[in-house]
Amino acid sequence: MPDQDAGGVVTAASEAARPVMMADDAPSGPREGGLGSLRTFDALQDHSFRWFSVSMLSQFSSMHMQMVVNPWLVYELTGSYAALGTVALVSSVPGIVLGFVGGVVADRAPKKAVVQTGQAISALGTFVIALLISFGMLAYWHLLALAALQGAVFAIVGPARQAFIPEIVGPARLTNAIALNMAGLNVTRMGVPALGGILIALIGADGVFYVMAALIFIAMITLMPVQKHVMSDDDHAVLREQEETGFGGMAWAEHRTNAKTLGGGFRDIADGIRYIRQDSVVFMLLTVNFFIVLMSMPYMQMMAGFVKQVLDSGPEGLGILWSVTGVGSLVGSLVIASMPNRARGKMFLWSALVLGVALMAFAASTSFWLTTVIMLAVGLGSAGRMSLGNILIMSYTHPAYQGRVMSVFMMEFSLVSFGTFLVGMMASVVGIQWAIGVTAFSLVVVAAIGLLWVPKVRDLP
Repeated sequence: MPDQDAGGVVTAASEAARPVMMADDAPSGPREGGLGSLRTFDALQDHSFRWFSVSMLSQFSSMHMQMVVNPWLVYELTGSYAALGTVALVSSVPGIVLGFVGGVVADRAPKKAVVQTGQAISALGTFVIALLISFGMLAYWHLLALAALQGAVFAIVGPARQAFIPEIVGPARLTNAIALNMAGLNVTRMGVPALGGILIALIGADGVFYVMAALIFIAMITLMPVQKHVMSDDDHAVLREQEETGFGGMAWAEHRTNAKTLGGGFRDIADGIRYIRQDSVVFMLLTVNFFIVLMSMPYMQMMAGFVKQVLDSGPEGLGILWSVTGVGSLVGSLVIASMPNRARGKMFLWSALVLGVALMAFAASTSFWLTTVIMLAVGLGSAGRMSLGNILIMSYTHPAYQGRVMSVFMMEFSLVSFGTFLVGMMASVVGIQWAIGVTAFSLVVVAAIGLLWVPKVRDLP
């Protein structure tokens, strides 16, 4: 039997010798009763995961409101695509500087406390912006400061939030839980951006920021009942199956000492880098994911200007497009939550290919209603790219290194902001349609290369 702490939770020391989640991460056959009778909602049987989901729904709602109101404010204040790109750049710098720090914190500190502290800081920053707008004192540099603050919070909290999911649900429900968490992200994307656009017109940008601050505070409070998972017979059965499957990266024996205890900060970072470098599967997943994210993300920061200039619409139109994208993403996430754990590598790369083609169509469109249809395909591709990228990296990473590996995964999003900055510069010169179209075509090329010549990702089960 594995070593357990007083609460019955399997410790890192006992888990260090176990292979990572590679096999099907749920027992065969559906569980009986309630939501569990459908594999799609299996993880929601867990009391702590239900509270975690409520917290994340509130957090995601605030995030998706901000994706509408923040770029809209920046563009209203400056009228510049370069300014939109600069905000993305400023938000990325803390993520690059603090990325590995966040990974070490996630592997050392209680993850719930880390997440709640970050939520409190983010709520305070959002509330301050609301006050500045209310008193007519908002300037462009205030939004840059908020972007830098939230970038720092994301760098520290992001790895802990992602690595918290395995602690809540255990190995038997991990893939399903990650997919459902992504589905929650997409549920809020369906309606909240449109609501944010409408609220800008009804209660002003300051009112929207007050609502966002309240949502983040609710997310912090509803995380309180969440507890660590107690290993079940199903979990141990999955771990035994994983042991029989084996692991294709570094020998687990090399990790046993490091998995038991973490050393000093720099030593922890060096150990994480060594793990990523020597584990060929994790290294290739992170590399391919980086290039896919680099080509697929910039359009998001450019949407506000694109909607106003190319589609001749306002904040309501921007919210509608985000919501339609969320519908497509929700469908994609639920399909992934229901699918067996086979051919996930191919599905990941095909999703990136679909996303690239859809974004090329988006860049070419000048009709608002045609663009709404295109955004359904963008949402479907995004769901596969985001959900499966996250699932595969978490599934193939040793539990003792999940925080540090996820910090690299999060750092990729910060590095991508440099690409967004360059796309903003390009849009200022050649136009927003050409700028997005070029990055979308590059995404198609990257996905095709992965499908043809990167078997370490393409052939992952």
